[in-house]
Amino acid sequence: MRRTHYLLGVMVFGLATASIYLWRELGEERAANAQLRAQLATRAITPASGQPAKAAVTAPAATLPAPLSAASTPHAESPAPSQVTGKQEDWDAYRRRMMRDPRYREVQREQSRLALAPRRANLIRLLGMTPAQADAVIDLQIEREWQQADQMVNPATEELRQQQRQMAEAQEKEFQAKLQNMLGQEKNARLQHYMESRQSRMQVDTFRTQLSGADSLRDDQIEPLVEALHAERAQMRDELEQYRDTLSWEGDSTESWQRYSERQSQLMKDMHTDMHSSAAAILSTTQLEQLDAMLDRELRRQEAKMRMSKLQSKLDNAAGTAPPN
Repeated sequence: MRRTHYLLGVMVFGLATASIYLWRELGEERAANAQLRAQLATRAITPASGQPAKAAVTAPAATLPAPLSAASTPHAESPAPSQVTGKQEDWDAYRRRMMRDPRYREVQREQSRLALAPRRANLIRLLGMTPAQADAVIDLQIEREWQQADQMVNPATEELRQQQRQMAEAQEKEFQAKLQNMLGQEKNARLQHYMESRQSRMQVDTFRTQLSGADSLRDDQIEPLVEALHAERAQMRDELEQYRDTLSWEGDSTESWQRYSERQSQLMKDMHTDMHSSAAAILSTTQLEQLDAMLDRELRRQEAKMRMSKLQSKLDNAAGTAPPN
């Protein structure tokens, strides 16, 4: 009976994670929540250097994930079982314990493959990979994401943090070397570009669902629009990272996070203006108006999140309590 209950639990667990995988592929709330958590508990998650990891640039319809590599596959974030408390460390420990079971890992792998089916199709259609190559790339990206999930732990000492960084660098080099050997230089370069522009591609996919009738995007508009939006987002990311490096992250970095967020919002406004200009040569007048409306909604949502973060910080300070880890 216990075995039956266990197997049923694993099946329910796997089905639940499937929906979360699809949600994670959009990436928006994941990065936004990560940034909010960083602003509220910077000492708990700020890297050893005191600075944030790569800038998490909130962008329309998708956000650039901060600490992850180009693989950035959906990460399993599972419902809380009854024996796990609300502490993040307990959640992480539970996940690591479950992932040691080969049967559970296989269920997770299969769920990831299903969630990444659209990406697999794009690797074949856009990048010219064979089905076997696309399958191998997807599996390799899933494994890389699992490695990164295992490293989402705040080491207790500087020595352990250094060891963790060295391990992460070694794993990333191995991951890139495997891709290079598997695909060759040309296809691997195209894959890297695809992964870097994935946020803009998801943005365009979202935009397509908002158009209908005569305003529907034509096939010949999609790739040029993806490239145009990606170029503007990449410029924003670079500018935000440069600004990040001018801030102090030693000790209490609350003020630095506030400045960082304010600069991020301003850069988003500039990015949207540039996106409008770049898209004007690709879209019709009515399509462009609807793109502007979508960008405006995303900007207002980002500003609302920033106000909520500031208010949370003020309330915590007034109450004399620290934000939860």
